Amino acid sequence: MNSSISSSEPLAEVIALRPPSRTARIVIALAVALLAVEAVTRLKLIKMSKEFQQFTSYSPRAAALAQSPGVRIPIIGSSVVHEDVDPALFAARLGSLHDIKVHAENFSADHSYVNTWYYMLQRYFWRAGNDTDLVVVSFVGRSLYDKNEIEIGRLARFFTTVADWPEVLSTDLLSTFWASYAARDRMQELVFGRLFPNYKTYAYQQQTILLGHQLANPRRVRKQRSVVALERLLVAAERHGTRLAFVAFPTMRADWNEQSYDEARRLIEQHGMAYIDLRTTAFDAAGFDDDPVHMNGGGRTAFSRRLADAVAPVLRPGALAARADARGRPD
Repeated sequence: MNSSISSSEPLAEVIALRPPSRTARIVIALAVALLAVEAVTRLKLIKMSKEFQQFTSYSPRAAALAQSPGVRIPIIGSSVVHEDVDPALFAARLGSLHDIKVHAENFSADHSYVNTWYYMLQRYFWRAGNDTDLVVVSFVGRSLYDKNEIEIGRLARFFTTVADWPEVLSTDLLSTFWASYAARDRMQELVFGRLFPNYKTYAYQQQTILLGHQLANPRRVRKQRSVVALERLLVAAERHGTRLAFVAFPTMRADWNEQSYDEARRLIEQHGMAYIDLRTTAFDAAGFDDDPVHMNGGGRTAFSRRLADAVAPVLRPGALAARADARGRPD
């Protein structure tokens, strides 16, 4: 028995010293590489992204807005909100029209659509208990309709919580744990922008060429468009007693300026929310930046005041009076 044990000891030592297989080495190397990318993304690249830093400020900003005196208005949408609206100018103009104190804050996400805006309202306002008096929802193009390409990773990481997971596809959960996956599109734009000075101009030109091909396609036929995500937002807003004002922003894109929003408008008005179309607002090319969607400083100033003029009739007189009595009139 002793000899049997002693004879097995060298075999055990040989097995213990055997190097890992080629497959095991590949798996280990991939794991190390993924962890390295994840670490660099969390510690370096996310801090380099102004948009991601902006997202982290939304919770405290929403809470501060809810505690502000007077009328409280978050302005939600894609990058057009960030580029085209000065919330201080908008609030000052709206306050002067109603002789009441108004506070407004921008909550934007680049290349976002109605799906993302629903989760932003859910996370930063409804679930957090941050009340508002009106939510301005900006939109351009197809952003109110279904079947848009959504950045699931960013949605899962920044705009949803565990309570939202039943509404998000199970495959989306991966990006909640992997920052590098959630950040992949923003990081690509950030890195390419640093390496190639004219990358953004090139990207805009490519989009213009692609758009030209789409518009020239004779098979483009006007079809009834799905508005399931929009209806979900409207139903949730009704349930929470939130007043919404949907505003179509002006751009230099003819296809966006000319398209019909019949399906969306009917649904919005059926739910008692406001629909405002500012696409006919007179802004020539001088009011826009290097691309046909975002405004420059001059356009932003003029449009912020124009937006306030359009939103002013939407505010409910009863709510305005209640806010004036509860919070006090402006100095």
